[in-house]
Parts: sequence; structure tokens; C-alpha cells
Amino acid sequence: MDLPSPYAARPYRGRADHAVMASILGEYHQHSGTSSRPTAEQLDATYANLVNCDPEDDIVVIESDRDGPVGYVRVWWEDLEDGTHDYVLFAPMRPAHIAEPLFAAVVGSAEDHLRIKALGREAARFRAFASHPGPGLEPTGEAAWLESLDYRPIRFEASLVRPDLEDIPELSLPDDVEMRPVTPDMVRPILEAHWEAFRGSWDFGEATEEDFQRSIDDPLVDISLWKIAWVGDTVVGQVKSFINDEENQANGYLRGYTEYISTHAQWRNRGIAGALLAESLRELKSRGMTQAALGVDTSNPGGAFQLYTKLGFELRSYEAVYAKPIV
Repeated sequence: MDLPSPYAARPYRGRADHAVMASILGEYHQHSGTSSRPTAEQLDATYANLVNCDPEDDIVVIESDRDGPVGYVRVWWEDLEDGTHDYVLFAPMRPAHIAEPLFAAVVGSAEDHLRIKALGREAARFRAFASHPGPGLEPTGEAAWLESLDYRPIRFEASLVRPDLEDIPELSLPDDVEMRPVTPDMVRPILEAHWEAFRGSWDFGEATEEDFQRSIDDPLVDISLWKIAWVGDTVVGQVKSFINDEENQANGYLRGYTEYISTHAQWRNRGIAGALLAESLRELKSRGMTQAALGVDTSNPGGAFQLYTKLGFELRSYEAVYAKPIV
């Protein structure tokens, strides 16, 4: 990877790098407006279960001769349900080192690397991410730099925060739907139902064993926080909340995440997601949390963005998903 002075890329060193990579990613999230701080243990679980990514070939750490590790690059590829082949690049940096010359060099080198993997593939494209002011607004920073490299936004994702856990509405599940405490034997069926709920979405690809294992191994998983709706033996809705104590201590707040939300395709628009989310907020409050957060695709066809704002979540930041044809 050819980078401008004073930067150089070195090989990824496995778990030994995860603490510094988590630190970099946390700073990058703060810069982007999401505030989330992943832990080294989370990266342990993620990188032990990578899909279509060779750690020795597809991950590098970027160092400055003055500040040591300041960023990293990971690339991978995904075969989507619609026949598109996405070659994805992810390159978080410490905010003090986010500058166009380094950014352009990283993107160009990652593209060269991925272009080799994409040889012979039709409907292939690069995919990347950048914080963005929002749909219809003029891009700045990394978003503007991507657009200068011929990337175009294809989706927008939003980070939302409910600043308090007061006045949570009382919402009921339909009469034929029940919520049950989660036991360990339910975890795999719940994860499978969540994946299936997104079949037909723009970025859907078939799940792998690594995908499921990564979720199971996540150190922040606490099934006692999960709110799962059932009809007989079928999972029809879910909210799988978690609490990151390390992040809360670092950021000085008491936040829980109401994330990994989905509804069975045949049970949408019946109030299931709203009822489960309201119950999840009450659960977080009972655990001592004072706020909640989540992320959402603003183009979700089920109107998730509107549901969440109706339930008291407030917009904090946008991230654009960018794509560029591989020619």
C-alpha cells in the first residue's frame, strides 16, 4: 500500500492488534457522530468469524512514524441476492489523521487490491461508507472525497438516540402473539429468523456459519435483555438489546442499545416491532440505563425510521453507503 509520508501500512497481527483497532474505531465513531465504542473482545469475536476476508491478505494497520497506529483497512467481498457482487472497503482512522491525501491513497490501494479479486465478475462494484450531512445535503469530508473518486450514495443510515427513558408508551402485541423469556436453546432459531427477515433487502446475502457464530460469540450478548415475539414455534419479531459498560464508563452516560430489530415478513404492520421496542426500553430503564440508541436504514420499507422517531428517538447523525462500478 503506497501511502503519503509519514504513513506506512504494516501487516495485521491478529488479536494482538484488537485493542488498538478498537480504540481507533471508537474514536472514528465519535468523529462520525455515533459515539459507540467497540471493545477488543468484540473484535476478537468478529475477526475469528470473518467471511470472504483473508486476514493475512485483506487487513493492514496504518501507522504514523510519530503516533503509531492511526487507522486500519479491512476489505472483503459479498455476493448479494440480486446478483450484485460487492467488494467492500472499510478504513476507520483516528480523527486527527483524517485528510484527503491519506484517504485517497487508502481508497486507491484498496481498489487495486479488490479489483484483482473481482476479475471476471459481472455486476461488480466497490462499496464504502462515510459520515454525511444527510440526504439532499452537500457532502463534506470523506463523503465529498469519495464522490470526487466517482462513488455515489446508494443508501443512508441514521444513528438515533432516545435521550431519556421516561414516558415510554404502553403498546400491546396482537392477541395471537406472545413474548417468552429467552433460553440458550432458542438463540440459534432467533438468529436464523432475524437473518431471514431481511431476505429481499438491498444487501441481503445468504448467511454462513461464521455469521451466526459471530453473533453467538459477541461478548455483549445478554439474552436476558432480548424481547422476542412468538406465534407457536415461529419467531415473528425481535429486539436484541445490549449494554456496553465499557463504553458507558468512557463516555459518561448510561446507555443501552435497542438493536438487531426485525419482524417476520408475514407479520409486519401489526405493531409487533413497536411493542417489543417499548418493552425493551422499559427493560433498559429497569437495569439503570437513562438513554437508548439504535441505527436504522432510512429507506427501510417497513417505515422503521418513522416508528423509532415516534417512540422518542432523535436523529444524531447520518452515514452514507457509497458504491462505484468496477470497470
